[in-house]
Amino acid sequence: MYFGRTVAYQNQINMKKNYNIHLNPKRLSKEEIERHKDFDALLAKYRSAPKPRQPIIRRLAIIGAALAVAASVAILLFAYFGNNGNYEARDKAHFAALNYINPPIPQVKPSFASFQVNATKGGIYEYPSGSKLIVPAAAFSDQNGQAIEGEVVIRYREMHDFVDFFLSGIPMTYDSAGVKYTLESAGMIEIFAEQDGKKVRMAPGKSIDVELVSNVNTPPRMNVPPGYNIYKLDTEKRNWAYQVIDRMEVLEDGFLGEKLDENDPLFPAKKEFQEKLQAIQINKETELAKINAAHPLAKRPVRPAQADPNDYVFDLDFKDLKNPDATGELAAAQNELAEMYRQYEKMLWKLKPNSPVSTAQLQQRFSEVTGLSIRKLNSRDYELSLKKGNDALTIVVNPVLSGNDYENALADFNRDFDRWEKAKKERDAKLAAQKAALEKQLKEERRLAQLAFNEKIKELRANGLDYAATEEIIKKKVVNRFTATGFGIWNCDRPIPPEMMMLAANFKDENGKTLENKTAYLVDKSRNTVYQFLAENGARLRYNKNSDNLLWMVTGDNKIAVFRPEKFKAIAKETDEHTFVMQTIDKEIKDEKDVRDILYL
Repeated sequence: MYFGRTVAYQNQINMKKNYNIHLNPKRLSKEEIERHKDFDALLAKYRSAPKPRQPIIRRLAIIGAALAVAASVAILLFAYFGNNGNYEARDKAHFAALNYINPPIPQVKPSFASFQVNATKGGIYEYPSGSKLIVPAAAFSDQNGQAIEGEVVIRYREMHDFVDFFLSGIPMTYDSAGVKYTLESAGMIEIFAEQDGKKVRMAPGKSIDVELVSNVNTPPRMNVPPGYNIYKLDTEKRNWAYQVIDRMEVLEDGFLGEKLDENDPLFPAKKEFQEKLQAIQINKETELAKINAAHPLAKRPVRPAQADPNDYVFDLDFKDLKNPDATGELAAAQNELAEMYRQYEKMLWKLKPNSPVSTAQLQQRFSEVTGLSIRKLNSRDYELSLKKGNDALTIVVNPVLSGNDYENALADFNRDFDRWEKAKKERDAKLAAQKAALEKQLKEERRLAQLAFNEKIKELRANGLDYAATEEIIKKKVVNRFTATGFGIWNCDRPIPPEMMMLAANFKDENGKTLENKTAYLVDKSRNTVYQFLAENGARLRYNKNSDNLLWMVTGDNKIAVFRPEKFKAIAKETDEHTFVMQTIDKEIKDEKDVRDILYL
């Protein structure tokens, strides 16, 4: 389009410059100049000269033709700008009428992890993905700005792929300088905190450090993909607010667990690269196990518990607890108990807090027993089975000490803990040095494998094959580090400009029924994002024709209608209009898995 305009403009310039130009003309004499200086006479001569007559039909024809051209141009301009402008206005109005965060399938509820936080102390909390939240001390305040004490519950969830983004109903667009960008995500989180079921605020001047682990698409030649920033969702202004540049660090190649497509032209190269990475990973795990085994650490000493005068405590005769047939772990626990009974004058026991049976019930039913057995659960808890006739009960108890027994045990613990802590520091230093040397070696092996893979890609491209669409083909595991200065929704993104390829889209179901006034969702599978637009006749759809695209919408009866990548590839690249015949999947949607089953088919 732009090339055509350039040519037309150049032709116009050439026509205007088609003059009769005389080079080095004869200079006028002084007499000739004086003769033409009487401008009044010249004007009178012009006015007295007869005017040439023009045929009126020709003049009317010229005027009529000009009006026709003007009308045609006006119609074309209206058809282009008016029609397209109307669609953009309707698209904008459609989303403006909806909630800014608008989950499309209400019955699929988001799932949050919960972390119990001591508001006074803070702490470090790890999510199953490996992500971490570093919460400072005194991080929370109430609605009046007063510091909160006691236990606070942090609610936290992560969103990593297009299904997560779709189900969340969170928009993935970013407006900047009048241009609407789509945000490609390297991971998104939602975080808030509650106390006694009521939301609390982040205290002034406080923030939570986030280490978000995710996978990103990375060009083979790059270690870290460029252009990722941190944004916070502003629900009042209905836009993403830029915060800071993403401090992204590559942890390992996500290529390790990627399922490869045997029909992919790059399959042999990818398979070889993946096998090398898997071998490096296996070697890493083997060597780490050897390093850890070479430096065993003694069990951490357990601080003794002091008997509370207000607690119901009881004693047990070790002779009754001893089982002569015990073997394995049971025998080891029994030997440990024997040592405790030998060391202290009076071993006492109490019910573990929050036990289902009260101390009064225990005293009433089992002040005397006909049989009992004990089993160690962990360093603090023991499972005690009691029997009295036909009545039986299993409870969890903790050992406690009092008087001189407690003071002596505490002194022993302090001495043993100091020794244990010193040994642990020495061990940790040795482990860190050996692990650093191992990681340096493995990093070099990964670098060489990456170089070999890059050379294979270059070789294939040099053979004349078009691999423009495979520029981003490697997934890498990364950690995004940023500081959340408030609760809400945070995103690690990079803005993607609108696709240049565009067509007019119409939408129908399998029965030929027109689908209009619906929110449609488009995914380019080489990008980790979801683009939302208004589906109606004449919708302006932009998409990457060289990629795998997936389009879907939610029907009125809460089903999902899809248009799959293979159908996208069947659209003629030269066309500027297409009717999308959507396939409605007749499956009830109850949870996230149902949605993934449909969209991954």
